[in-house]
Amino acid sequence: MSASTTPSRKRRALALGRVMEYDRRSSSPPQYRGEADRRINERRARHNDELTAAVSRLIPRPGPKSFGFLVWWVLGLYALFMAGAPYRPSVEEEQRYAELMNQAVFSEDMRMAEQQLLGAQRALDEVNLWFPSSSQRAMIPERKDRLARARAIFDAETRARNEMISEAKSTVGIWSSYGVDEVRKRFWDAYQWGKDFAKRMTFWDVMFGIGGRRDEEAWVSLMRWVGQIMMNFTVGLGYALFSFCFSLVGMIWEYKTSLASGVAFFVVAMSGATAMVSLFIGGMYGTAVGGVFVLAKQAQNARLEGRAHPQQRRYVRHDHYTHTD
Repeated sequence: MSASTTPSRKRRALALGRVMEYDRRSSSPPQYRGEADRRINERRARHNDELTAAVSRLIPRPGPKSFGFLVWWVLGLYALFMAGAPYRPSVEEEQRYAELMNQAVFSEDMRMAEQQLLGAQRALDEVNLWFPSSSQRAMIPERKDRLARARAIFDAETRARNEMISEAKSTVGIWSSYGVDEVRKRFWDAYQWGKDFAKRMTFWDVMFGIGGRRDEEAWVSLMRWVGQIMMNFTVGLGYALFSFCFSLVGMIWEYKTSLASGVAFFVVAMSGATAMVSLFIGGMYGTAVGGVFVLAKQAQNARLEGRAHPQQRRYVRHDHYTHTD
């Protein structure tokens, strides 16, 4: 019994000794562990450089064009927020402006024309029903003619009032404080309308959804929503700038300015409006690109660290072996 068990004990002891010897050798850091860490760091630095290079391509390089754009942008914001009126009308011009505006706003002929138009429309609505009687059907043509005559008078009075307002504005000039304040009001109204339009589009996107799969990751859905919101604001503010351009042309026509003065005013006003819209849209996209860059850099570092963890788990020291007979 003892003779037969002695070789088996020796074999077990020999095998255990080999395991312990191998574990003792492997417990010390291998020579190539530092080489693996160095490669991981190099790969991480290379990926970071690639991300930085991709973002740097979106940033304009210094040069004459960039400097000219910066100067135009600063001057546009200055004209929109801080610049004062370059022309100050005289006392006689301001008095003439106030008289004409009062006549246009409180015109008795305009008030009577408007009342006649409303009365003619009300009289037509009383007989022009879904199922009129024979007597009501007979009165419809006459009341339509009455409404047409009242509308013609109202349109004539409206043109006369608008002409009087245009005459009053031309008295003080478009470069006066009246013109500068009016063009700023028109721009901010259009600007607010564009933001409200973008908010409404975003609301309906939220109500009906913008697509996507159920199994997609949360950050993908978040990026889709952020991209849709930015697109809504880009479309809204772009359309607001387009409508302001046409409104500005109408305003220049109302002030009866000369060709050179009108072109100069149009360039200055559109520069300020475009600078403000580009500031909003550029800041929005710049913030989004910066956030994506930070998230991509963190995800890349986490992925590289995850690759390094299995290599480090290979070299764990095990010194808890025990042997009992």
